[in-house]
Amino acid sequence: MPTIPETYPDADYEAAHRATYERVPRHPIKPVLPPGVREEDFAKAIQEFIDLLSEGAVFVGEALSDYIDPYDVHEADETKRKVPSAAVCPNSTAQIQSVLRVANNYAIPIWTFSRGKNLGYGGPAPRVSGSVALDLHRMNRIIEVNDEFHYAVVEPGVTFIELYKYCVEHGKKVWPSTPSLGWGSVVGNTLDRGMGFGLLYAHHQHISGLEILLPTGDVVRTGQFGITASPSAFLSKFTYGPSVEGLFLQSNLGIVTQLSLWLTPQPQAYMACTFSVQEYDDLAGMVDAFGLMKRDGTIQSCVWFTSLIETLCISGRRGDYWEGPGPVPDWRLEELRKETGFGHWYARWGLYGPKRVVQAQFEEIEAVLKEKLPQGKITGVMYADEKGVDAAAVPSPHGDMFVGVPSLWSLPLINWPIEKGREGKAAHGDYAPVIPSKGEAVLEWMKVSKPICEENGVELMADFFMHERHVVVMNMFTWDQTDPEQKERMSKLYYGLYREAKKRGYGMYRGHVNHMDLIANMNDFNNHAYNRFVEKIKDAVDPNGILAPGKQGIWPNRFRHLRETHELKV
Repeated sequence: MPTIPETYPDADYEAAHRATYERVPRHPIKPVLPPGVREEDFAKAIQEFIDLLSEGAVFVGEALSDYIDPYDVHEADETKRKVPSAAVCPNSTAQIQSVLRVANNYAIPIWTFSRGKNLGYGGPAPRVSGSVALDLHRMNRIIEVNDEFHYAVVEPGVTFIELYKYCVEHGKKVWPSTPSLGWGSVVGNTLDRGMGFGLLYAHHQHISGLEILLPTGDVVRTGQFGITASPSAFLSKFTYGPSVEGLFLQSNLGIVTQLSLWLTPQPQAYMACTFSVQEYDDLAGMVDAFGLMKRDGTIQSCVWFTSLIETLCISGRRGDYWEGPGPVPDWRLEELRKETGFGHWYARWGLYGPKRVVQAQFEEIEAVLKEKLPQGKITGVMYADEKGVDAAAVPSPHGDMFVGVPSLWSLPLINWPIEKGREGKAAHGDYAPVIPSKGEAVLEWMKVSKPICEENGVELMADFFMHERHVVVMNMFTWDQTDPEQKERMSKLYYGLYREAKKRGYGMYRGHVNHMDLIANMNDFNNHAYNRFVEKIKDAVDPNGILAPGKQGIWPNRFRHLRETHELKV
C-alpha cells in the first residue's frame, strides 16, 4: 500500500501541507478497529475497498499521518487521541456509493471531509476513533464557472487556489471569495459556514443548488437543481416545498458531491479601506459605527477587525518584541504601538462596483466615522479599470483575499510562541463565539477573554468578522506542540472561554471534534429539542448510523452511548 496520499500539485502548497502534518514528537499511529467491528470483518472490508478503488486509494497504519489532527493536544494519550482505522480516496460519486455499500454491510462508521484543512478544530481527525476516513480530495472537477450569471459549480476536492487559477486561465470575469488560506476546499469551507473577505464573504449564504449523496447511496439535488435541465438550477434559492440545503451545513446527514456558489462580478472599481484607533476601549465605538453601516447597506462587504497583537505576529514572533517571561505585558504593547505607529484595533474592508458609486460610499463612510470617531484614522486606496479591475494587479496588502486572490499568507502567524533558538512545532486552536454586533458586548468579551488567555501563558489574539447583526470572534491561541505544559494550558484556556461564553448565552460558530458534544449541549431549549429533532432525521436517512457519528453532537441511535454528557459547571 502507498505510504501517504497525494495532496497538492502546487509545490509550495504541498510543502506547507507536509510541514503542517509533520509530527514532532512522532507518536506512532497504533492500529484501531471501528467500534463494534470484528478484526476479520474489518480486514474483509479493507480488501473490498482496495478491489473497488485500487490499492493506491486505500491507506492504513503510518500512511494515516495525514488523517489525524496535526495540532492534537492528546497525541500522547491513546484514550483521548482521535485516530481513523483506515482512509479511502474515491474519485467519483459512483466510487463513494461503493464505499458506502461496504460501510453499510460491515456497519463501519466513516468520517467525511474534502481537504481536511479544518485546522484548529481537529483537522481531518474523526469524532469517533476507528472510523474510516473518507477523503474526497480526488473529486476535484470544476464543473462550470459562469460569468454571465456569476457562479461556480465544483466538487469537494476543488481548492480556493484551484478555482481562482481556473478563472484566470479561462478569462472569467468573476472574483471568487476566498478565506485567508487558499489550500482549503471550497465545498468544505462553505458547508462549515466558513467566511471570506469580499462582497459574498458569508459563503454558505450564497449556495444555490446542491447534489447530495445520502448514507444509503441515494442521490438528491436541491432547489431548481432538482429539475432536469432547469436553466435556473444555480440561479435561484427558491424551491417547491421545504428548503433542505441547510440540513447539510455542518452536517452528518449526507455527503455533498456538487455545490453551486455565487461569485462577485469583476468590478469596475475596488477600494481597499482601513480604519484604526489608538486606544483599546475605542473598539466599542468602532463596532457600533460599523455595525450600523453594515445594517443600512453603506458597507456591503465583510468588515474584518484585527488587534495589535495580530498585526505584530504576522511580522515576527513574540521573542522579537518581548524577551521576558509570559505573554507581552500591556506596558510593552503600548511601547510597541508607539514605536510602530500601529493602532490597537484595525477594521479592514473593501468597496466594489462602479467607480462613482465606490467613491460616494467611501465619502459617506468617512463622514460617519469623522462624526462618531474623530480620533480614528481612515484610508482608502482606489483601483479602477473600465474593463474591470485585474485582481492579480492589486498589490499587497490592498489586494490578496479582499480581491479573491488565495494564498498562504497567514500561516507564519502560528509561529508566534516558538522561542528563539528552540526547535519547536507550532500549533493553534480557536474558540469562536457568536456575539451581538454591539460595541459594549464585543469590548466586554475582549476584557473577559484577556485574563483567561494571560493566565494560560498567551496573549489575547482575537480578531472578528462583522456581519449585519452579529460578529464571529476568533479567539486564537498558539502554542509549541513539543511543550507538554503548554498543551495542558491550552485545554484550560478553551474551557475557561467556554464557561464565560455559556454564562452570556454565546453559542459557537464551529466546534473542535474534541468538544462537539460540549458545544451542542448549549442548545438546551425544551430539553435539547433541536438536537432531538435532527437525530430523528439522522436515524431516518442513516439507518445503520455510519456517516460521521457524533459530528456537531448529532448521534445515530447505534452510537448514542458514546455521547459525552458531562456539563462543566459555570
